[in-house]
Amino acid sequence: MLFRDALLDGQRVDLRVVGATIGAVAPAGALQPLPGEDVSLGGMLTPPSAEPHVHLDAVLLGERVPNVSGTLREGIANWASLRPTLTHEDVLERARTVVGWYEKHGTLRIRTHVDTGSRVAVEALLALRAELTGRVELQVVAFPQEGILRAPGRRQAWEDAVALGCDAVGAIPHFERTTEEGWQSVKMAFDLAERHGARVDLHCDETDDPGSRNLEVVCAQTLDRGFGGRVVAGHCTAMHSYPNPYAAKVVELVAAAGVQVVANPLDNVVLQGRYDSYPRRRGITRVDALWAAGASVGIGHDSVMDPWYRLGTANLLDAAYMLVHVAQLTGEVEMARVFRTLHHENHLPFGAAPTIAAGQPATLLWYSASDPIEALRTRACPRVYRDGVQVGVQVGA
Repeated sequence: MLFRDALLDGQRVDLRVVGATIGAVAPAGALQPLPGEDVSLGGMLTPPSAEPHVHLDAVLLGERVPNVSGTLREGIANWASLRPTLTHEDVLERARTVVGWYEKHGTLRIRTHVDTGSRVAVEALLALRAELTGRVELQVVAFPQEGILRAPGRRQAWEDAVALGCDAVGAIPHFERTTEEGWQSVKMAFDLAERHGARVDLHCDETDDPGSRNLEVVCAQTLDRGFGGRVVAGHCTAMHSYPNPYAAKVVELVAAAGVQVVANPLDNVVLQGRYDSYPRRRGITRVDALWAAGASVGIGHDSVMDPWYRLGTANLLDAAYMLVHVAQLTGEVEMARVFRTLHHENHLPFGAAPTIAAGQPATLLWYSASDPIEALRTRACPRVYRDGVQVGVQVGA
């Protein structure tokens, strides 16, 4: 294949694929088509995207027990009522379906949280991780949806899930009974991660309460234990409501610690601000301030038709499009950066972003859109290639 005059990292290039490998990358116009070569003209090339935050155990369940109020608390309650009914095959079937949707939209790495209150779900998603080898890289986070210290047995189920082989240790400190127990749960998560050689990925301060102060504890633990680059703090919506002097302190701490904050704009724009009358807060973390401080920010889809959010599509461009609006990132440079995040910073929980260069595997996306802003505007599916073969297209068909 030959991609001619395509946008790649801000430059117009020609890119040739030979078998499963990128054979050459050259300035636009430098490579001429070979006899029989499949040529695509214009458009844009990127690495595949990565999903840093989704809950595959709960996908497609929103219709079974509808969230009448549309609130976070009812979503948690509905999920708790559904959890005992889960079966291994049900979890697998729903997760497989949604992974297929992610693939269609160009996402070939997925980090999923799994509620450790259901061993059935934990075992199912670990089985799916093995099943997807060579197709989609799946990571599983041991996530105690209703906390570790709120009731007997929850800590043991959480520890057992990590022992089964989860890739990262989760927690939800703002949901524990007291502030002190929340901070304790953060330290317990780091202890458990150290014992198992795992990463840390916490639901952190997903509240409008400006007094929710768990993120600074996460950063301190990261610094003290040398976990920089191995910790994700998801949501962090309380930062939206922090007094500005305190927010400035925490933003600097996040950058210094090397903690990645993952915003989940589709869920949080509808789940936060529920205690407000008017004006209502957007409840999205301070992406612009984090960027300015040099911190890493990811963008997650979070929910796909689950008890918290019925409208998910598994298209990360939808999450990026929402973030551009609710975080007021509509400057030209900001919109391009949001788009780039899907293919670069979103890969950081997996180690590093893939590169598009000669000699590298021909695993890439081709967008018909002429630039990142147009891709965000249309949110159309790219062509997805894995090792030089277009995903979803049968050879010879």
